Amino acid sequence: MTTTYSVPSEHIRPFDVWHDLLPVANLIETSFADKLSREGKALVRNMRSSAKDKRFKRWAVRAAGRVSMPLSGFVWDNDGDVIGNLSFIPFRSLLHHYYLIANVAVHADYQRQGIGSALVKRALQDLDSRNLDGIWLQVDASNQAAIDLYAKIGFQKHARRTTWVRKAQRSKKIAPENFSEEITVKLRSTRHWESQRKWLKRTYPPSLRWYLPLRAWDLRGGVLGMLTRFFFESPRVKQWSATDADGELMGVLSWQSTTTFEDKLWLAASPKCEETVANAFFPFLDHTERFKRSLRLDYPAGKAVSSLEKAGFTRVRTLIWMKLGMKA
Repeated sequence: MTTTYSVPSEHIRPFDVWHDLLPVANLIETSFADKLSREGKALVRNMRSSAKDKRFKRWAVRAAGRVSMPLSGFVWDNDGDVIGNLSFIPFRSLLHHYYLIANVAVHADYQRQGIGSALVKRALQDLDSRNLDGIWLQVDASNQAAIDLYAKIGFQKHARRTTWVRKAQRSKKIAPENFSEEITVKLRSTRHWESQRKWLKRTYPPSLRWYLPLRAWDLRGGVLGMLTRFFFESPRVKQWSATDADGELMGVLSWQSTTTFEDKLWLAASPKCEETVANAFFPFLDHTERFKRSLRLDYPAGKAVSSLEKAGFTRVRTLIWMKLGMKA
């Protein structure tokens, strides 16, 4: 599918790793100010550090378009000053090839002048010839102006996801009477895998897996799961199941170690009892486990909210995933 995007400005030029890392880092920091996430602040620090590293810049020129890092894109150059930016991040998932548009930033003094729109259109003009399976972007749910802009260009809302984080804390000695008498929480059994996989697919659909650090085989049980994790050098995993009084599975919670700021949680529950399952898991785990690092959970927006807040999680942000299909 080929679409023509009119981009009239001569101010737009390709991102130059050798010269633009530092000004783009400064632009991202000033444009997003207090909205920068922990990862965003780390990105800015890394960009500033990389701007001084000639070895990194030589590598980045060769790696652009081949690794999932923001090493290419476009900037708006205003007489030598970078006042607008848009980054490309490529992703591959099995036979599929996607691009994520990220770090769309415009200096506060130049906003509402069509610069952001022109950068996006120029990006689409470039990506349209690459035979991609899709172009994605994520926008804060509170940024209605950006949502309207992307919708006008042709992006469609695909998902609404909330990131929850709970800071590392000491285990709480919760009295047994505060545990649910109707729900049993214990280490997950291998026989629960098929139901867990079905619920994972619903909560973390394949259309989003290319971005989320979730690989189903990391959570699979039994000898096959163990061998797969060994040969693929998968992160450490621990899982718990919740069953009702009749022994019927209600949900599975998975903990996964990471090398980033927080360890990951994946919650797979029957759609009939998501709130109930979350209410059962966290009091039990606070009593029996000691999580030494902060925990992060990506979950569909609006679901299990009261249970997560009660368990000490804080809503970091809610993002709307928007997609522009490329193949006819």
